[in-house]
Amino acid sequence: MGILHSLGVLFDGGPLMYVMLALLLVAITVIVERFYFLHSVIKTGSSFTEEIKSILKSDNGLKKAKEYCNEHPGIYSSLLLVDFNNLCLTKEERDEVLTEEAMKHTREMERYMWVLDTLITMAPLLGLLGTIIGIMVSFNVISKTGVSHPTAITGGVALALLNTAAGLIIAILCLGFFNYFQNKIISIKKQMEFVVLQFENFIKRNELKDNNSFSSNEKKKVQLV
Repeated sequence: MGILHSLGVLFDGGPLMYVMLALLLVAITVIVERFYFLHSVIKTGSSFTEEIKSILKSDNGLKKAKEYCNEHPGIYSSLLLVDFNNLCLTKEERDEVLTEEAMKHTREMERYMWVLDTLITMAPLLGLLGTIIGIMVSFNVISKTGVSHPTAITGGVALALLNTAAGLIIAILCLGFFNYFQNKIISIKKQMEFVVLQFENFIKRNELKDNNSFSSNEKKKVQLV
């Protein structure tokens, strides 16, 4: 009964409160989806870098590393596979291909972030609109009944202010998680750079022990990187 009463009070704030509820549900859905996605990527990256490092140091490391990447698809695996498949290219050419692949994954990480960014601005504006409409209704009551019913007038204003409160709550929620997710995306980008740099360093130091898998021309290009 308490929950139903609270919902009844909220919806007394006017029709825009239904819109506010819909926006809140959208925000929560995006927040939950992005939270699990970004955290799973970060968790995978931590273990992936250590695993690849040990594999590359082993015998026939290049072949094993490629097999590991194929068996464990993801952001980091796709980056390394691009690097693996373009070892015969120069460092500059590989960087261009890797940048293109990284941009694709950046779009994936930033998916739905525009929703939170939009709600940060939209929710308070809708709340303000609902409050203005509610106050206009209250003034309309004054024009018809005068000040003989002060409780009806103040009650109407109080309910109208619920729209502003609801809009601010949604905006604050979205702003907090938007900045949190942006920070996580930056961390993932740094992990991506570290994974690629780690592999490039192995190439430069000639620590790959399966150079027989390269052709003679490919060996020369790898040595010159």
